[in-house]
Amino acid sequence: MLAFLLDQQISPQIAVQVQSKRPEIPILSLYSWRGGTFVGIADTQILHAAAEDGRTLVTYDRKTIAPLLKEWGASGLSHGGVVFVDNFTIASNDFGRLVRSLIYFWDQEHTSDWTDRIGFLPAL
Repeated sequence: MLAFLLDQQISPQIAVQVQSKRPEIPILSLYSWRGGTFVGIADTQILHAAAEDGRTLVTYDRKTIAPLLKEWGASGLSHGGVVFVDNFTIASNDFGRLVRSLIYFWDQEHTSDWTDRIGFLPAL
């Protein structure tokens, strides 16, 4: 089952708004997940811990995360999945679009196993 973990570049309010509209969607911000202890921590540690918790990372950070995933794939390391958001299609301050897109994505994908999967959040 798909469970979102929003990285630190996405406002924690997005998780709050998604939960207020659809409480059944498992979504946490990095700021509240595990007591916020992973804020500012290296991406490798976040991805490892997210996989342990069965969480799929939602991030705008293609510059850092994409090469890391390629490296992990070549090394046989597993992750809990990553959903990339493109700032050109969904601005980080467009809360309404982010919330609608996350809800739509979850509706389409929530029964899928997101282990080692990579996807892109559609703009709605």
